[in-house]
Amino acid sequence: MKMLSVYSLSRRVTRFLLGLLGVFLLGATLVHAEPYLLVSGDLRGEIKPCGCAEEGDMGGLQRRGTALSHWRSEHSDLLYLDLGNNFPEPSAQGKLKLDLIQQALKLLKPAAILQGPHEWNYGQATWDTSLPYLLSNAIDLPWLQFISQNVGGERWEIWGYVTPNLLYQNENDLPNVVPVSDALIQQWQSQSQPGAKRMLLFRGTSVEADRFLQSGWFDRILVGSTNDDELNQVTTFATATQPLQMIPTKGQGLYHGFSSSDQLDIRWLRLDTADWEPLTPLFTNYDQEVKQLFLSGLKRMQQLQQETRFVGAAACTICHTQAHQSWESSRHSHALATLTRVGKDFDPECLQCHVVGFQKKGFLSNQLTPQLANVQCEICHGSAQEHIKNPLKHPPLDARQACVNCHVGSHSPRFNFSTYWPKIQHK
Repeated sequence: MKMLSVYSLSRRVTRFLLGLLGVFLLGATLVHAEPYLLVSGDLRGEIKPCGCAEEGDMGGLQRRGTALSHWRSEHSDLLYLDLGNNFPEPSAQGKLKLDLIQQALKLLKPAAILQGPHEWNYGQATWDTSLPYLLSNAIDLPWLQFISQNVGGERWEIWGYVTPNLLYQNENDLPNVVPVSDALIQQWQSQSQPGAKRMLLFRGTSVEADRFLQSGWFDRILVGSTNDDELNQVTTFATATQPLQMIPTKGQGLYHGFSSSDQLDIRWLRLDTADWEPLTPLFTNYDQEVKQLFLSGLKRMQQLQQETRFVGAAACTICHTQAHQSWESSRHSHALATLTRVGKDFDPECLQCHVVGFQKKGFLSNQLTPQLANVQCEICHGSAQEHIKNPLKHPPLDARQACVNCHVGSHSPRFNFSTYWPKIQHK
């Protein structure tokens, strides 16, 4: 009987301890992880750093993917948002970039993407409907008005506003996108769920931002970039009410941090951030498509070659022997080789600064027009055709004016005319 009572007591103690453990585990499940925010945007077609200069080597979708993957591994409750304006300027190559960007976004999986002016430049037919494009001040358009998502036990609503001033709308039709007003905010409030936290992805004027701030309805407002200069990043958007955080331009940096933080941190995507491997096939395919685009234009361009105004450096050396020797010892004389080494000697966006007269009835390819390869005399001094016929009547252009055509932005962030000019100066 004594052994039985001990056994019975032991069972009761075990049940009690298991019950305490259950209460502890239940309590642990009720403690929600704080949502972690990640914000990107304003890629503007800069899908990958060009690599022209190490100090300007920042940004790119592949590095964004690595940073995002890292934060997702550390924060199970991560909310990733994109402020849009990712598409490049419209062009044939731009369309290839547009396709790559949208395929990459599918793999990166943002919860919402604001439709910026760059997206509108291509038209709604180019927007991939499987992506969470968002525009809350649109009327009768088939895009999400707001996105509601549970993150870390919190209900978050994501709203998006783009000022009509940045978007083309046919003045003869009723507007598709309307400006901020009390009526618009009241309409949004009527659709919102009580108790939800709200974030606004915003692209507009400071006056419009103040209207939203004064409503007191949003827990956080994130602003798309109004800055075009990636060498002088501006990450603050000034309003009369309070300064707001503005995403870096050209996709060179991301905002990240816990949802309760007053200010999110900036992560600059520099060389120390590796490329995200899942995006590599997209970039390999893009390079192949750009090469095909380049080759498809050669036949048409060959017909234009008969009308070329460019003669090549060999014609200049007859009279300007010393200047030619000075050029041969400069980096300009093997500018195309720098592209060949990285497999970009077919990329139109790169070629325009590494050869003579590309897409201007000049350079076609290294096989067809080798005499126009590299940064030669006519890039800086203008076409030599008329100069050769009558040097006195047609003097060469002042070369100093041509430098900033290529030595600009992240392609040459350390460019300083007074220090660069002596390296190539000749008579």
